[in-house]
Amino acid sequence: MLEIDGLGVTYGGLNALAGVSLKVEAGSFVAIVGPNGAGKTTLFKAISGTVPPAAGSIRYEGSDLLALAPAARAHLGIAHVPEGRQPFASLTVLENLEMGAYAARRRAPAQGFERIFALFPVLFERRHQLAGTLSGGEQQMLAIGRGIASQPRLLMLDEPSMGLAPAVADAIFERIAELHREDGLTILLVEQRVAEAVQSCDFGYVLETGRVVLAGTSAALMADDRIRAVYLGM
Repeated sequence: MLEIDGLGVTYGGLNALAGVSLKVEAGSFVAIVGPNGAGKTTLFKAISGTVPPAAGSIRYEGSDLLALAPAARAHLGIAHVPEGRQPFASLTVLENLEMGAYAARRRAPAQGFERIFALFPVLFERRHQLAGTLSGGEQQMLAIGRGIASQPRLLMLDEPSMGLAPAVADAIFERIAELHREDGLTILLVEQRVAEAVQSCDFGYVLETGRVVLAGTSAALMADDRIRAVYLGM
């Protein structure tokens, strides 16, 4: 579904990404883990089109993404749930979901939000509440729900556990795993909670200082001595 080859991104003469290559198969759950400053968010921005690459290629279902504007990429079925949640604070929960559904109307008739409310019942309870008044965990649920509302084929989630209490983060991870397991949604996840991300994924990449330093299946990464020592404290 997604193929990145030799991707490079430069900020002020410094390489944020250098020669990054990865693949995401349709229906798979792929995790990208690594420390702060590794380039994980920059990678997502390059895929979405908000950061221009200096080198390499990005192809989505055979099409050259770099030839398309960011808005056009969303209409292809790519949903990017950004780091930091970023709800439309002055809009209600329902209005935020309706904004998310806008891209879907270009591809297929808009559907209701029953699946989103089934995943996150609190959003139904708060549907007429302003998004800016929600708790951090509720805002993260809304951000994911807004992404789902676009009826994506590829859901990109950037640090969904950031700033959340452990119990709330665990609940978010359970819902993400459910989306993959029960809905068959293709998921690309960036996450600093390495254990949860690697255990949940089908395949993972470790990004450090803008480069892929390790890649493998969930089982292979969990068994890797370097992953266990550096990221899992084992």
